[in-house]
Amino acid sequence: MRWNSFSHSYGESYLHLQFTPKYRRKIFSDTCIRRVCKNIMKIVARELGIEIEAVEFGPDHVHIFIKNWKNYSISYLAQRFKGRSSFEIRKRLSLELKRFNLGDSLWSDGYFHETVGSVTADARKFYIQRCQDKHWQGVDYLHFLSIKNSGQTFLTNFT
Repeated sequence: MRWNSFSHSYGESYLHLQFTPKYRRKIFSDTCIRRVCKNIMKIVARELGIEIEAVEFGPDHVHIFIKNWKNYSISYLAQRFKGRSSFEIRKRLSLELKRFNLGDSLWSDGYFHETVGSVTADARKFYIQRCQDKHWQGVDYLHFLSIKNSGQTFLTNFT
């Protein structure tokens, strides 16, 4: 993963989303539905100015891996991807969908989401908790560490 430069920030923002059709129907076993869904996901991403790294399907779910989504909330992205794809797929492929007996909605109510970074959460936690001591040069480290390890959240005199 590479970091990206934006007008006022520098970093990375990757997101994994997974959507499931209503009643966990295996609608993506139909290649035409898969193809149309993938194309719509790409259109939505382009409209939002984000990039899709991957779109893959199981028979009863779709995974989307996106990057540069920092300007949007996860719920907004899920709403846009699910809403637009549901509308377009139902409009274009209503005959193909009839055999899956989905009712009034294409997608189940929920979704899975996971933010993804270049390091694990444990590694980042370690860095924040332990590796910032370098900024306290000239400080009595033994006293600092004894306060830090005692669970106190404040610093006292360091002489």
